[in-house]
Amino acid sequence: MRDLLLERDFDEIATEEILARAGVSRGGMYHHFASKVDLFKAAYVASERDAMLRLGAVAAQQAAGAGPFDQLLAGCIAYVRECASPGELQRIGLRQSRAVLGWDSWREAAAPLGIAALGAGVQAAVDAGELASDDVTITTHLLLSALIEAGLLAATDPKPEQALARIEAEITRLLDGLHAP
Repeated sequence: MRDLLLERDFDEIATEEILARAGVSRGGMYHHFASKVDLFKAAYVASERDAMLRLGAVAAQQAAGAGPFDQLLAGCIAYVRECASPGELQRIGLRQSRAVLGWDSWREAAAPLGIAALGAGVQAAVDAGELASDDVTITTHLLLSALIEAGLLAATDPKPEQALARIEAEITRLLDGLHAP
């Protein structure tokens, strides 16, 4: 299903097309998934896991030997950069996941994945004394909302590279505002 979601939005994909592409019967699909939305959720979770691995590797490379704050910043910038390219993170994670799943179901699916990874980065920076926060959960969710909006700005800008330069500067400024002295 992930390949179909890269081509078209969820509501434009017929169940029959999913079945034909997967080579399974309707009964076979419904044996594993209660609905087409549940199938989307499984595709989203798999896509999100893959994105976390990619972004984690990029952030580790960009901030090799740096402290948790710089690793967090590198991860945030890597996320927005990937949102600017028309791949799975943009199409499935950024543009479709909340619309298809609804906010509550999206949050439930994302909690142990991207949200947890971002929260771990925030917690590590707080624990190292590099990030000021009285509530890691709130800081994580506020940063998450800023990153989602930044990703959407990058994804929809007709000149994404120029947009990324401006967005990255603002993400850096935002996180610098939380940087512990």
